[in-house]
Amino acid sequence: MLKAFSPELVSAIQLTKNNSPVTRQSHGKRIAKYYELELIVEGSGAIITNKNVLKTLAGRLFIRMPGMKLEGITPYFSYYIVFSDSSGELEKISMPLYMENMEFLTIYFKTIRKNFLYPDSSSELEIKACILQIIAAIIRKQNSEKNPVVEKSIQYIYNHINQPLSVSVLAQKSGYSLNHYTNIFKMVMNEPPSEFIRRCKIRRACELLEETEDTLEKIAQECGFFNMSYFFRTFKQFQGETPNKYRQKLQNYKGIV
Repeated sequence: MLKAFSPELVSAIQLTKNNSPVTRQSHGKRIAKYYELELIVEGSGAIITNKNVLKTLAGRLFIRMPGMKLEGITPYFSYYIVFSDSSGELEKISMPLYMENMEFLTIYFKTIRKNFLYPDSSSELEIKACILQIIAAIIRKQNSEKNPVVEKSIQYIYNHINQPLSVSVLAQKSGYSLNHYTNIFKMVMNEPPSEFIRRCKIRRACELLEETEDTLEKIAQECGFFNMSYFFRTFKQFQGETPNKYRQKLQNYKGIV
């Protein structure tokens, strides 16, 4: 699935109180030309998609395909990316109009916008990687919602991300044997639960590296890592660089903007 998917970014926008109306207004009616993903950060407006009036709630991710009829009603503030895909792979997937509780994707939208505004030699690759991560998260959530056992496990992982989570504990809570639980999780999420747990922990570490000035030791502990060597090794596996380098890049970006 999506082996040939090759997104090309068209634009990356951030709607804030400085560049978007804070009173009830229409952004105007239009038809989407490309694929669009919009993550709501704050707001009490609405987005009309193919005559469906959908509230702009924080954490709600809007998913739009080419040809959709749209109208945005302020006020709402968001991260918003537009991209094309000549492969046609995305058309093979049945996408919802929106998904709830997707605020954990903020880090990817911010990274895309940073690279869009201040590109360097690795920006194109990083942008594509982030779009793929967002699409993968959409597919995973769709799959998990079809299986209440997996969905319950995912919520447990999110709520206990600061603890050294054990797959055996998750299996015990599900009522299944370890092998059966692992097989179910992998079938639904396309990766074993141990990998998913580590991915969530590193994603949270990225958020803390951006949002706080906490030491790496404190961030590691808040993400359930109590061995710094393992934390560094896992972070580099998922992000392709060390936490120190990741934070330095963020600081350089903040210095520019």
